Amino acid sequence: MAGSLRALHFIRQDAGSYGDLADQRAVFAVACTARGWQAGGAVRQIGSGPHAWSAVVRLVGSGAYGVVVVDTVERLAATETGRMAVLGLLRRTGVRLLVAREPLDTGDAIGRALADSLLDPEEQRTPLAA
Repeated sequence: MAGSLRALHFIRQDAGSYGDLADQRAVFAVACTARGWQAGGAVRQIGSGPHAWSAVVRLVGSGAYGVVVVDTVERLAATETGRMAVLGLLRRTGVRLLVAREPLDTGDAIGRALADSLLDPEEQRTPLAA
């Protein structure tokens, strides 16, 4: 049931950039409220690297959260290659992703198809790299 979902907020920011954190939090809150989800905690990544996404996968895999919310696709990683690696990781591990400002929710058929269309078969198997 959608109302019972607890959402995890993924925040990515460039080192030294704090100006948009409030905006990311507001988008997360609005997305959760609009869907009847419980807004939970956050995983915050500063700069690049896969470590924060490993924590996300562990938290969702433990059952603590049912969905991860990010405000834009660009927040997934600093580069296009990194974003594709994250999408592939989330797909392989069964983590539901909502990109709040874009029509992407991998919890529905259209969102899954959109995410899959972004990934070619090779990228779906590529491990998350630094």
